[in-house]
Amino acid sequence: MSVSWFPICRVLAGVVACVTLAACSSPPARFHRLAEDDAVAVAAPASTLLVDVLPVRVPPSVAGRRLVVQRSSGQVDVLEMDRWASPLADEIRAALSSGLALRTSAVDLHGLPYGGKRPVYRVAVDVQRFDAWPGSHVLIDAVWTIRTAEDRPMLTCRSIVREVVPAGMDGVVQGQRRALNALASQMAAPLLAYAAAPSEAARPTPGCVDSSASMLAK
Repeated sequence: MSVSWFPICRVLAGVVACVTLAACSSPPARFHRLAEDDAVAVAAPASTLLVDVLPVRVPPSVAGRRLVVQRSSGQVDVLEMDRWASPLADEIRAALSSGLALRTSAVDLHGLPYGGKRPVYRVAVDVQRFDAWPGSHVLIDAVWTIRTAEDRPMLTCRSIVREVVPAGMDGVVQGQRRALNALASQMAAPLLAYAAAPSEAARPTPGCVDSSASMLAK
């Protein structure tokens, strides 16, 4: 029995055409960054600090490339069409590195060889929460430390930053940028104080404790 392939080919061609049209009609993914490309430098000391902003730790639930927003208590939405330009931890590290440079004139040597004698201040950030509630607020809860390779107390601090945001994702990301700018501002003063007393424990700073102390500075 002979089989006519012409009707089958017509059906297959129609299926391919429909799939192609569906793909073309899907909106492209939007990629977001957290670093401020057009940030304006604030007044900073003339002396240059050398820092190493280490890779940032973030909660596994938000660690991927897709934006994650809170929908209700205990529920989140992982957005397919809104993504980070690089993994979230890298975006946060870049934003904080840039923010510290603007506020302290620090040069970030992360990943670069350095054999000089000047101290390098290592900044480690552990983000405990990175929440986004569209139409309400974003919240960043982070524990961060400053130390050198020398035998001196490490400074440990905690910052909680909250910013009001609109419902759209562009506004949410802008709010996250503002929150990271605020975090960088909170990190800048302790970093400068720590560097100003290289042979001593860090000066008491609200929300911070050095490794030689037993309680948070008041």
